[in-house]
Amino acid sequence: MAEADRREMRAARPDPDRDPEWWTLTSAMAGEVAQQLDRPIPPTGFRGWPAVPQDSSAVGLFAGAWALLASLPKLRELHAQRGVPESVTVATVSALGGVLQTHRHLFGCAGVGLMPLWSPPLRFRGTDYEIGRHAFTRTELGMGDGVSGYVLSMHIPPIGRLDAQQSEESVATAVEFFKRWYPEEPIAGLVCHSWLLDPQLAEYLRPDSNIIRFQSRFDLLPLLPPEDPSEGDRELMRLGLHLGAPAHPLTEEDLAKVPQDTTLRRAFVTHLRAGRHWYLRTGMLKAWS
Repeated sequence: MAEADRREMRAARPDPDRDPEWWTLTSAMAGEVAQQLDRPIPPTGFRGWPAVPQDSSAVGLFAGAWALLASLPKLRELHAQRGVPESVTVATVSALGGVLQTHRHLFGCAGVGLMPLWSPPLRFRGTDYEIGRHAFTRTELGMGDGVSGYVLSMHIPPIGRLDAQQSEESVATAVEFFKRWYPEEPIAGLVCHSWLLDPQLAEYLRPDSNIIRFQSRFDLLPLLPPEDPSEGDRELMRLGLHLGAPAHPLTEEDLAKVPQDTTLRRAFVTHLRAGRHWYLRTGMLKAWS
């Protein structure tokens, strides 16, 4: 965690007398993490924590971060019981520092509250682990009549290039780790749901680019039309371009603000100006055992 974020977070610690509403919310979030400790994501999914109002105080902007830190002692106990190495614990929870940096970059202020939080709560409850280049989320597989098996959901944290060798090593290490940590959850497969798997990217990126090489390792599931056609546009803008994304469908004014300094950013704008959309696609990793 950057020193500036650490300093501002300490100054925004919730107090039950001074900040009763934020104290209640922080306690509720920490309670949710404790209640779900060591549980995989159910077949119904995980919604994550919504963003707080734009005009929230500094205490409100840091409420989620304080809830996560309050959960750290129990997480460390769990990891020790499961045999998780200290290095994996550190990598997993250190992502909170990256969330703080991203929040400052996107919104110009300290905290975590203006962004929906999906991965951080899962990391602090023992559901999501960062192992090498990827993060992996323990997920129950449902077939209509209850839990039918378990899969690992792969994620690509924004920690550098998507190097093919690092990616393959991350998967191999994770598979072996989870077999030891969670023998009661035999792995049926690895799945990824991301803008990175949108095959339309092949129209703009070189075949030997890291993204296209990553795509080639997956079998895509059929596209399910999203309720919001702009969902993938905003997700790619936020996670792929590292830019703040509006809540509304992107307008020409929004596109004009996107720097044209990388192939991906140029492709993003060209694609949307042609009246098309980007999509979050789901794929099953072809080879992993």
